[in-house]
Amino acid sequence: MSVGIVEIISLLMGISGFSVGTNPTAPTPQAALEYAMPDADVIAYADVGALVPGNYKVLTNLANQPQIKASPELSKAIKKMVAEIDGPRGLAKGMTGVDLATDISDVTASVRMKGNADPDFVVAAHGKFSTATVEKVAKIANKQSVKVGGGVMFDGGDGTGMGVTKGGVLVAGSIALVKERIADTWKAPTGTNITAATDLLGGKPVLAVLVGLQPATQKFVLEQTKGEQNFVTDAIKRGKMAAFSVYKDGIGWQWVDSSKTGLDNMGQISEGFVDILRASQIAPRGFAKIVLGALDSYKGVNKQVDEMIKRKADIMKIAEQYTGDGQFKSQIDKDPKTMKLSVRLTGKSLSEVMPIGGMVPIGAIFFLTLSRDSASAPEAMEMPSKPSSKKESAPPPPPAKKQGNAPKHP
Repeated sequence: MSVGIVEIISLLMGISGFSVGTNPTAPTPQAALEYAMPDADVIAYADVGALVPGNYKVLTNLANQPQIKASPELSKAIKKMVAEIDGPRGLAKGMTGVDLATDISDVTASVRMKGNADPDFVVAAHGKFSTATVEKVAKIANKQSVKVGGGVMFDGGDGTGMGVTKGGVLVAGSIALVKERIADTWKAPTGTNITAATDLLGGKPVLAVLVGLQPATQKFVLEQTKGEQNFVTDAIKRGKMAAFSVYKDGIGWQWVDSSKTGLDNMGQISEGFVDILRASQIAPRGFAKIVLGALDSYKGVNKQVDEMIKRKADIMKIAEQYTGDGQFKSQIDKDPKTMKLSVRLTGKSLSEVMPIGGMVPIGAIFFLTLSRDSASAPEAMEMPSKPSSKKESAPPPPPAKKQGNAPKHP
């Protein structure tokens, strides 16, 4: 399959249906953080129900869209990609009863660093899980599942384990952490980072990560820098908490400092990022207009250019779909009492804030190139090879005759 402008335009038009949806079963912040570690250095959250089911449906229907069907090679490549995704999905559902595309609502992970040792971690997921789920996974892993209170778990034998609570929450991670969370006596954690994460998830992000290094971790990280003085080491020394979130309609970040000067500096840096994000929305549109305006001068140079001229309206539509006009709303708040900086950037959609205008076409070209390579590889392997001139590939010589029958040489 050759990567042509027709395929790129068709694919970009097709994937314009990808978006961030709404999760009807999204948990409360307290429920999402119920099994997190109170002294975690990092807490991450993903609203799987808002990201996967809707986009997976768009993906599986991609090959049926008119602009995709018009290109047999592109349609074939997309069907192959969907089949490669559906295979593991079907296998997982058949073995565990869980559909990875529709049965997971959300996932929360927390990590606690331990210097040079492996970190402790725990992952909790809401969805269509039951004790039977863990029993099936344990059987696949050749492990013995055991009951712990109203839940079930198994030891993976490598310091990790997996279980389901009596409430149907899947918990996996370091074995000791899993065991205490599966027990009926487990109580929701409290702590500075848990409070900050609760506030963060209260804004209903679809993706969020919070970093609040514990004193021991902060000390260990700084020791690795060997006394270097730069922005990063200064931020680690001053910073108490940092967070970044992705929402259906934009992005946001938070920062808690230990000095007013540091807070002011982070505020100025944030203003600079906002300016860059605005420019990164406008620049792709401007570049597209310049290119399209100059295209007619190259009419007849080659087929690719002629095809672009024919599809100018579609190309401009793509540029508008994947970029904004830079006029998204920005709110930057600095609270000198709590030393907290809060930034929220809001548009009609995520694409109006995040600079994905340049990344999406690059991703489309990468997919098409990958499809071309995978399609051409088997053909190259099936082509007959030329006889080798290497000595080791020559047929073996006939058996030597007995010395008495050997011909005499002059």
